[in-house]
Amino acid sequence: MFCGWQLANDFDELNKLSSGCLEIDVKTGKCLFNGQANSKLTMPLVLNDWFLADLAENNIQLPEVDKAELQVKFNMNEFGKKNGKPPEFKCSSKLVSGGNTYTLNYEGENSTNEVTIT
Repeated sequence: MFCGWQLANDFDELNKLSSGCLEIDVKTGKCLFNGQANSKLTMPLVLNDWFLADLAENNIQLPEVDKAELQVKFNMNEFGKKNGKPPEFKCSSKLVSGGNTYTLNYEGENSTNEVTIT
C-alpha cells in the first residue's frame, strides 16, 4: 500500500529527503527518517488509518497485534527532473500477532516479492 497513489502527496517531501530509510510504526503512525522523527510525511498516517479501519472491519483489537512495522529504503533519483530516473522504494513489512510473524519484502510490480509466515 505504501507505493500506492496516495504516496504522490509526499513526493515533494521525499524529494527534499532525497534518499534514506523510513521506519514506520503502522500501529501509531509514527515515522523515523534515518533514525530521526519525521512528522512531515502523510503516508504513515494514511497507513495507520487504513490499519485501524481494517482491524475494526475484521473484529481484531489493536492490543492483539504486537507489532506492525514498515521499513522503506528509498532513493528519489532526482524525480521530476528532466531525464531523471523513477524513484526506487524497497519495502519490508513485519506484523507480529498471536505468536506468529508475517513479513513481506516488496520492491515493485516487476520485481520478485517475498512473503513469509513464521
